Amino acid sequence: MWKQKRQNLYLEQKQRLRRRLFTVLSLVLVSVGIFVLSTGARKKPPPQNSPTVIYPGRFTEKKNFRQSLRSEAYSIKRGDSLYQVLKSHGVEVRDVGELLATCNSIPEVQRLRPGEILSLFFNTDSRQLTKVRYQKSDGKVLTLAHGELGWITSRYSQPLVVTPALARGTIKDSLYQSAMDENIDFELALELADIFAWDIDFFVDLRPGDNYTLLYEQKYKEGKLVGNGRITAAHFNNNSTHHLAYYYKVPGRDADYYDHEGESLRKVFLKSPLRYSRISSGYSKRRLHPILKIFCAHQGIDYAAPVGTPVAAVGDGRVIFKGWKNGYGRYIAIRHNNRYTTTYGHLSRYAAKVKVGSLVEQGEVIGYVGASGLASGPHLDFRMKKNGSFVNPLKMRFPAAQPVPDMYMEDFKQHVANLEEQLEHLLAATGSQNPFPVSMAGSEDL
Repeated sequence: MWKQKRQNLYLEQKQRLRRRLFTVLSLVLVSVGIFVLSTGARKKPPPQNSPTVIYPGRFTEKKNFRQSLRSEAYSIKRGDSLYQVLKSHGVEVRDVGELLATCNSIPEVQRLRPGEILSLFFNTDSRQLTKVRYQKSDGKVLTLAHGELGWITSRYSQPLVVTPALARGTIKDSLYQSAMDENIDFELALELADIFAWDIDFFVDLRPGDNYTLLYEQKYKEGKLVGNGRITAAHFNNNSTHHLAYYYKVPGRDADYYDHEGESLRKVFLKSPLRYSRISSGYSKRRLHPILKIFCAHQGIDYAAPVGTPVAAVGDGRVIFKGWKNGYGRYIAIRHNNRYTTTYGHLSRYAAKVKVGSLVEQGEVIGYVGASGLASGPHLDFRMKKNGSFVNPLKMRFPAAQPVPDMYMEDFKQHVANLEEQLEHLLAATGSQNPFPVSMAGSEDL
């Protein structure tokens, strides 16, 4: 009996010990689970530079920012100003003023050069100008970006590789059509017309069969063609007269074009105030007026051109009249010196900065073709006075600018020889020959 009680007591103690161990183990397991869960909940967030959190956000933000902008690229033309370009692209007057004030820190943007690229970036929602980028021909890039503190300027350089290139064409109808037929960049054709603008009137002097050969620069970045540079040499055979032009910089002067003898191609006056048009009526002392139907003198040249075609001053001078003038409509008169005055009639509008008393430069845009006043269609009425009397501009011959000085002639001759050598090399590569070779070996009299 006693042994039975003792055995029962032992079994009870053993069961109680098992229950306690089970309870303790359960508590330990629960505690471990709670600890693990609480530790995971208190895990620190990823650091600031974690690519899984920050970079996707920045990428999306940058992508959205780019999509919120629209850009417009504009190739600078002769006579363009930053003010005119901004206004023509719809920039608000207030923004134009702020931008021009900022440009004092980068004056290059205020002196735009033909052929260089001005890119404007607008917000697609507000249409507000947010960035301006000006890419110069030497590879430099100037930018103005609008931020919380106003316009911020910066500049950097893009490495460019410049190589010579060749273009040739024959005139059948016009220089424009020739450029189209030969797949020549029309800006190069316009530059060619500008180079010979003092000797050839491209509206009346061209003849079928006239031909030209030009050497120009092509610009590459990372092996990709990004644009054309200036024309460095040009031959133009016009009505059996051979014209030559070479780009050269005389120390202390702006670079310019000279013939093979070092004479400047630049004259006192341009041959025409328009780059491309046709003459609809010439200089005459007795012409039937297209509207009045009476015979009267027409002491000027009418250039037919589309409305809005830029009109350039044919020479340096001062504006002495701007306004409405009877049958001439919107009209500008420029005094060039004590002897010469030129007038421009039937304009549709004036260039923004042209005012009475303002100075204008040769080739600067002063207005735009229209049909204001007594006109049967859009055209420019261009007239020239010498000593107060009308003269025929097409028959006038004017003196040239300064030639290459004697002290630089040897360097100039070597420069011309190098350009001609490049021209010959490119012609040979295309299986052609230069129909008008310039032999520098026999040019000791240059």
